[in-house]
Amino acid sequence: MLLNLRRGTKRKEKLLERYGTGLVPPGEAPMLHLDHDKLRRCVQSLAERERTVVVMSFFDQQTGADVAGFLGISKANVRVIRHRAIRQRRECMGVAL
Repeated sequence: MLLNLRRGTKRKEKLLERYGTGLVPPGEAPMLHLDHDKLRRCVQSLAERERTVVVMSFFDQQTGADVAGFLGISKANVRVIRHRAIRQRRECMGVAL
């Protein structure tokens, strides 16, 4: 097991050397300005179910199971709703991926 960890670490180091020249280290990511009013409008523009999933997931930090239990839907449905709501928010905020 220890040998596998070492191999994995060496593999990651080689990949970073080869492809990671333009990457920013995790602690040094530039802070982007967030327009809180626009974000609020984008969240409010979501349908009630999508808005509930987003608020419970990201603001209340509830698990998918907790959200599913509260709404009476499956965890898989929560993931789909969350994914679609995030996509809608990105479009609303003008964030390109």
